[in-house]
Amino acid sequence: MRSVWTLIPLIRHQRGQVLLVGVLHALSAVLSLFTFLSVVPFLRILFGAAPGADSQEGVLAWISLGFDGFVQREGASMALAVLCGAMVVLALLKNAVQYAALYVMAGIRTGVSRDLRQDLYGKLMSMPMAWFSESKRGDVMSRFTHDLMEVEHSVIGSLEALLKSPLMVLVSLATLLALSWELTLFAFVLLPVTGALISRWSKRLKRHAQKGKEELGQLVTVLEESLLGMRIVKAFNAEAQFTTSFSERNHGHFKAMRRMHRRESMSSPMSEVISLSVMALLLAYGGSLVLAGDSALSGDWFIGYLVVFSQIIPPARSLADGYFRVSKGVASLDRLNELFEVSWSREADLGEAGAEAPTCQRALVFEDVVYRYPEQDAPALNGLNLTIPAGQVVALVGLSGSGKTTAAHMLSKFANPDQGTLWVDDTDLRTVSGQAWRAKLAVVTQDALLFHGSIADNIVLGDDTPDWDRMRRAAKAAHVLEFAEALPEGLDAKVGDSGGKLSGGQRQRVALARALYRDADVLLLDEATSALDASSESLVQQALEQAVKGKTVVVIAHRMSTIREADTIAVLEGGQVVEQGTHEELVALNGRYAELNQLQQGR
Repeated sequence: MRSVWTLIPLIRHQRGQVLLVGVLHALSAVLSLFTFLSVVPFLRILFGAAPGADSQEGVLAWISLGFDGFVQREGASMALAVLCGAMVVLALLKNAVQYAALYVMAGIRTGVSRDLRQDLYGKLMSMPMAWFSESKRGDVMSRFTHDLMEVEHSVIGSLEALLKSPLMVLVSLATLLALSWELTLFAFVLLPVTGALISRWSKRLKRHAQKGKEELGQLVTVLEESLLGMRIVKAFNAEAQFTTSFSERNHGHFKAMRRMHRRESMSSPMSEVISLSVMALLLAYGGSLVLAGDSALSGDWFIGYLVVFSQIIPPARSLADGYFRVSKGVASLDRLNELFEVSWSREADLGEAGAEAPTCQRALVFEDVVYRYPEQDAPALNGLNLTIPAGQVVALVGLSGSGKTTAAHMLSKFANPDQGTLWVDDTDLRTVSGQAWRAKLAVVTQDALLFHGSIADNIVLGDDTPDWDRMRRAAKAAHVLEFAEALPEGLDAKVGDSGGKLSGGQRQRVALARALYRDADVLLLDEATSALDASSESLVQQALEQAVKGKTVVVIAHRMSTIREADTIAVLEGGQVVEQGTHEELVALNGRYAELNQLQQGR
């Protein structure tokens, strides 16, 4: 039953439409009931039942006497014609109501699919950066595509059966109880057994579906790694290794899906065999009672009873099949929910209610900051103490793993320090939400990621009301106009997937223009000119010198040419500042910075 209750949150925005569909299906069930019971008057006309000859009592006797009297007065031919006309009218009404229900149901199904996708994307966008670092992109993509499609097809596709079938069954059962409560109680004895068999089978189906989805996620991860790293794969002749890995995952997915489909294929035949077995037992028991004269039903009403009971079987089977499909789809829904069940905290993106992001007027200060990445023992920052005066350019240098990128990670408020404090003037950055602080921060990373759209769209990213004049000034400052104006569409030219239509240097300049357009208080340049050739780097450096005047700038770079003019250079090692000063002061110190400088100059 947990599988069925899982549907409730999915339809919370469609409650009014669901209620309307329920009313329409209930009306359709009543009209269907009258259609099925029309077999009884047909039998009475054809076999010429005599008034008062039946043993029925109560409502059945009253209906039988009334109809038999009508036949005697109007004649069998006229009664047959009236009955046929009534059946046509019932059929028209029933199908009109069913169409109305399906019409409303189309809005429910598509609405639930839309809301589910929107909710999942909203959760994705709210996840902390640590989650993105730990998650496998291929597995996430598999869940957002294949698992979401499975939920739409299996779970949402079963909504109609789960709304319509119970009403059909309830209306039919109420009628059966009215016709013969003894036979209906006998049928009730058999229902728990059939329910237990169906429930057990659905649990097995869900388990195999879960395994299949996990294998598919691993398969997509291998495929994505192959596509992203194909140059390295071929350079190291690793094609056979990746082919073997893909083959193993592919075969694992094949076995899991084969087991699932085999069990799924058994669900419909099994439910049909169970349903017909119940029908046969009821026919044997009820028929023996009628033949022995121990039943309140006459032969024609017993046949009518069986016809109504037989009409329980299709909705009951539909309900059972729907339950099987829901169980299969819930495995995918569980995987989607699992995706966002994280052990690490989201507090870095939160902050105190109503706290506004401060403007850096004096300094950004790292005070004894310690930070460890999840599941790592050694700290990336180990008591970092660093002051970044407002309005100055501070460069961070050091070997790989020294803590430069992690310091930028802290400045971007993608995580809070495990120990120590990051101050903005007198404000502890913990108390400010990540979104509010990043509104005052502009970042240019080593990998200049552009999004599908035009050059101008990428420059004004995040601005709902862009200032196109300011955008052109930023493009000019970053030397984007130099190549953009040579394109047929200028700044409106499409950059392609991930900026694939531009060269590496062009992408980097667009990323720089994006940061300059934001006109933020703090500018973070993480290897911002690493993809530029010497000529482009010189131009961009000149542009940056003009654009960053009066701003607080943090530069992370390996090229010494990038940081020579910085007001302060901090050398990091082991997550701590080991040297600090200007370029000339650090060269004269003849320490770690001097060694790095000599290495780059080839001495």
